[in-house]
Amino acid sequence: MKNSLLAAVCALTLLIPACGSPSAAPSAPAAQEIGNCGRTQKFDGPPKRILSLNQHATEILVALGVTDRIVGTAFPDTPDVPAEIAADYAKVKTVSEKYPSAEQLLGTEPDLVVGGYASAFAEKDGRGREALEAKGIRTFLLSENCPDATAAISTYTEDLTALGRALGVPDRAAKLVEQTTKAVEEVTAKVAAANRPAVPVFFYDSGEQAPFTVGGRGLGNELAKRAGGRNIFADVAKVFGDASWEQVAERAPEVIVLVDYLGDNGGVDAKRRFLEGHPLASGTPAMRNKRLVTLTLPDLIEGIRLPAALRTLAAGVHPDLFR
Repeated sequence: MKNSLLAAVCALTLLIPACGSPSAAPSAPAAQEIGNCGRTQKFDGPPKRILSLNQHATEILVALGVTDRIVGTAFPDTPDVPAEIAADYAKVKTVSEKYPSAEQLLGTEPDLVVGGYASAFAEKDGRGREALEAKGIRTFLLSENCPDATAAISTYTEDLTALGRALGVPDRAAKLVEQTTKAVEEVTAKVAAANRPAVPVFFYDSGEQAPFTVGGRGLGNELAKRAGGRNIFADVAKVFGDASWEQVAERAPEVIVLVDYLGDNGGVDAKRRFLEGHPLASGTPAMRNKRLVTLTLPDLIEGIRLPAALRTLAAGVHPDLFR
């Protein structure tokens, strides 16, 4: 599943002009202001030392062609990296397997810190955005994680545009936006043309006492809709949140997405076995009919994997449309 998904990313989206292409030369104006999550920061020129605090954020930066300016990454979610950026991604130093301490962060001497989750900028750990900006370090948080945000594909493409401006690679960003939008719309249009009822989908991230799942404010929810599905926990007003097994049984998902990532004990095989033995989950149509789809965590959040993830999910929801 993973290998085919990674190959599909390059084939479907052509996210960069050519696999292994050289770094993009900055071309931003001397000074500009970039808005992000209600904060406006001045960029006197393209950043030269970028620290990325989550894997999916790093993948975006590499696809934008600024690998030579990335001084480090942290908190990987999966060992697999999309094929078209793998060689460049391997050049990026991992500063920490989790989030770096404030001392580690400052030790990389960044002039820009990019976070993929709000937790990247935890104030209690000395990584708050205000504290970093007070030291002259600019910050950028992927907007799916802005307070009270409800994410759509446009959330990601608008972030690409903003990062392209900030990093001095607007043309590279524009090309990535165009190719991503085209790939997403192709799948969306094919599903819409079939004009079928939405299929109930349950995203199982983790949890045994209570399932941790995709809520209504994240991109996973958007992917479900575009794939011809209906996230059974769209009423959870978070990107990810807790639900109950009673609700899973009542809402009777016909497809279950198993979310795969590092640090998850036993991985998706353990999750499958758990669901098969669960007194409530095992009786759902998805489990009875063995309609399970595996996606990695970075597939369900902002990043270059979105188009391929959408196609994989759509194939799980409507397999006859995507053979």
